[in-house]
Amino acid sequence: MIRQRAVLRLLQTAICISVIFFTLKLFLVVIGDESKPLPAADELRKLLIEAEADNTRRFLNVDRVCKKYNLGFYRKLVEDSPFKHPPTPQYSAFYMVRMYNISYCPVYKAGTTTWLYNLCLLMNVSEETLNNGKEQLSTIARRVIPELEYPEADRVLNASKRLLVVRHPFERLLSAYRDKLENSVAGWEHGTLHFYRKYGAKIVRKYRVKNFTKPGPDQVILREGAPPPAGVEPTFREFVNYVIDTDLGSYGDDHWMPYYLFCTPCLVKYDVIAKVESLWRDQLYAINKLGLQNKIKPRWRHSNSYANASRIYFSQLNRPTVQKLYEKLRLDFELFDYSPEIYYEYATSVN
Repeated sequence: MIRQRAVLRLLQTAICISVIFFTLKLFLVVIGDESKPLPAADELRKLLIEAEADNTRRFLNVDRVCKKYNLGFYRKLVEDSPFKHPPTPQYSAFYMVRMYNISYCPVYKAGTTTWLYNLCLLMNVSEETLNNGKEQLSTIARRVIPELEYPEADRVLNASKRLLVVRHPFERLLSAYRDKLENSVAGWEHGTLHFYRKYGAKIVRKYRVKNFTKPGPDQVILREGAPPPAGVEPTFREFVNYVIDTDLGSYGDDHWMPYYLFCTPCLVKYDVIAKVESLWRDQLYAINKLGLQNKIKPRWRHSNSYANASRIYFSQLNRPTVQKLYEKLRLDFELFDYSPEIYYEYATSVN
């Protein structure tokens, strides 16, 4: 009890410091390259043809993998599947914009800021409201695009054009860790303290070893202009061990729940499967495919990323741990044609 009070006091002190930083940054928004001009007609046509071919390959691959593992549309009751899978789509996860006949499943930490911003613009939310930092974007989006209940949700979903954006599963997992759990006070206004209380403290209690040594300065990327972590948060290794041991379908947060459980691509035929790795081009394609050319423009709204972040954090894991993490997320890797190989090379820890 005494230790818990000490931790709470430490967090409260850190939050006070964080308030100062937040006040200074309140009206600053993280905006990527929104000024990038649209390509000329010939170049645009070339990009759209290329994106169409990739999109076709992507949904054919999804179908192939779903059939391989006896999931979703291909489910045969007389055969077993190595994966637990929802029997129906998670309708509550979708943002269904009936006015434009679009249904979007937000894979958090995979371009959701960009697309929720776009959908809010379609719903006539002003950019001033979206940029003032007073509310999370997902809160605004859900207010103007309320959840639909079954059977209406099923009818709207099946009648609409469906959009999914994915990202390399390891990159998404690392992004979720760094954004929600690495620092319990930097970004507290967007829920990091909540994540510490709900997940971080429990992860530390379960996975922290007695001879624990705090990650060195070469093992952590500090956020510019933000206070350092309070020192009580889970390390990336501890978080990965938690993910490996957890039934993500029952107890996982949306930010690290596997794609196949959250957006159920074996049960929903997506018209557009975009990837963060080619998001600018895929946005051009999605906007044209969804008939939104005169409504929104391609934009990149995303926090700064670090080219060497994966190497820094995955070097804290050993190869067997990375292999176990891959097995945990293997269906996502196969569905969307990602490879874990480079991350095995990053894994240098002997622990």
